[in-house]
Amino acid sequence: MSKIIHPDRTIMPQPAGFEKLNIADPEKIVLDNKLPAYIIPGENQEVTRLDLVFDAGTSFQKIKLQASAVNDLLGEGTRNHSSFQIAEMLDFYGAYADYFLTKDTAGITLYGLTKYYDRLLPLMAELITEAVFPEEELSIYTDRKRQEYQVNIQKVRYKASQAFNKLIFGEKSAYGQVPEADDFGKLTRENLIDFYRHHYYDAGFYIILSGKIDEPLLQNLNRMSGSLPQKNSTKKVAVRKDFVIPEPRQQKLIEKEGALQSALRLGTLSISRRHPDYPGLNLLNTVLGGYFGSRLMSSIREEKGYTYGIFSAIQNHRHASMFAVATEVNAKYTAEALQEIKHQMRRLCEEKISETELNTVKNYTYGTYLSNFDGPVRLAERFKKSAELAIPFSFYKESLEQMMQLTPNDMLVLAGKYMNPDNMKTLVVGNI
Repeated sequence: MSKIIHPDRTIMPQPAGFEKLNIADPEKIVLDNKLPAYIIPGENQEVTRLDLVFDAGTSFQKIKLQASAVNDLLGEGTRNHSSFQIAEMLDFYGAYADYFLTKDTAGITLYGLTKYYDRLLPLMAELITEAVFPEEELSIYTDRKRQEYQVNIQKVRYKASQAFNKLIFGEKSAYGQVPEADDFGKLTRENLIDFYRHHYYDAGFYIILSGKIDEPLLQNLNRMSGSLPQKNSTKKVAVRKDFVIPEPRQQKLIEKEGALQSALRLGTLSISRRHPDYPGLNLLNTVLGGYFGSRLMSSIREEKGYTYGIFSAIQNHRHASMFAVATEVNAKYTAEALQEIKHQMRRLCEEKISETELNTVKNYTYGTYLSNFDGPVRLAERFKKSAELAIPFSFYKESLEQMMQLTPNDMLVLAGKYMNPDNMKTLVVGNI
């Protein structure tokens, strides 16, 4: 019998090093009608994800709600099928269609068994060439959205998100627009058809296929492309130039009488992912409020009990980015919470982060990246974002490697450049 040797548990093992994030660029193919398709295979499953991505985000719309209404109503009826029939077909084949919308892009994500894509792809082609936007469906949609808005606008969190978006990007800008109560009555079927024609039917788009991808699927995809109008992949949809119109005001208070909570927002326009400082700022944001063990969570939630949750984030769009801290606090602690947020930001600007805390954040970030790139479906989601922002897919690997090399001195310098609370715009909705 062999002798079992137990490890000496009184000796701490050496910490593991950071391995490189190995991700390959998706294979690009060009379909017969010149549509680009990006292939991310994963042979260990029988499911395929299909993304159809259009330059049809809210920044392209001429009137508010136009982009979201078109995207939401794509599946509510075509020349050949009613909304019920479309839903029934998806259900019959065990498929699921999700409609996504950002400030820059919009589209459809389809999940389904690979063996049924010969039936599902013609339906997808029909949605982007034959959607009719029935008057009845539009009326139901606008009534529902109006009611949702009337409920949400009473919530300090929703009101703060809307107002802060305007404060950062500018109310008259393409990125700063948010719906108001009277916008719901302005939508017409003609508005939707016009946007659909210019940004879906006539505009070039791209495809991402992830999961199980076999030759019959690619043949069916090419066959589907033949039913679409001839596309020119170099054609660009005309875009608005006024993505940001700076708002000079630095502080804004929206009083809500009787509010039990106040919604707080602090932030500013930030750098894009193409900027050389972005990896460091991303790591610095994680230290401040990017995960559950962050400084803001430890101080404002755990120590002081002002809130159940607080976070900071960098939101990247194609033509502008925003850094923001967001939380909802007990109304009687509004001023104290605001002061503590600024205090934690000043600490980053004035005191070096310890090696221990920095390594903890690096380990968390490293693990998050590994999780986010685990499997073809998650790779597809990351690739879709990189394509939206017009950055190379290799950005993620290079960014992670840069973050793992950062020192406390580097973090101090970056905080001085990007985390000064005196440079932040402040919004409070509630009481102060």
